[in-house]
Amino acid sequence: MIVAAGTTNPAKLKPVQLVFGQVFAGAQVQGLSVPSGVREQPIGEEETELGAVNRARAALAGVPGAAWGVGLEGGVRFGPRGCFLFGAVAVTDGTRLEVGRTAGLRLPPDVAERIRAGEELGPIMEGLTGVQNIKQKAGTVGFLTNGLLSRADVWQMGLTLALAPFLHAELYG
Repeated sequence: MIVAAGTTNPAKLKPVQLVFGQVFAGAQVQGLSVPSGVREQPIGEEETELGAVNRARAALAGVPGAAWGVGLEGGVRFGPRGCFLFGAVAVTDGTRLEVGRTAGLRLPPDVAERIRAGEELGPIMEGLTGVQNIKQKAGTVGFLTNGLLSRADVWQMGLTLALAPFLHAELYG
């Protein structure tokens, strides 16, 4: 079975392989670069979810023979207690579409202000940490948690939650 993932980022491909490999023995993940259709730095839950859905659908359409399409989109949301980093994950089998999300991590106030001013999180964090391509490694999550969680860990959770309605279709109708 082929799973098409709308990303070439190793920190996103690894959890897709882990989760689908546990659910479907022999699952093969093929990553490809697809457009999200949203801003480089999505703001808010709706825009972030739309990016994930667009990526999942484009991935499924872009890989002949794929049984599943997966889209992972990182975003931020502003609220009364600050700016939170989170991710949306969309999964489709071509008929049904389900969306899950990751936990949220409050960003430092200076980082939040730079995002509000129009900057993207990845380059901000590269400048603060000195880690090049931080998005393809442990990510902001890895840095801010001192390695207790990685970016891949958080994506694995979001993907698992998005798959739940497929795993128990009899309960979801």
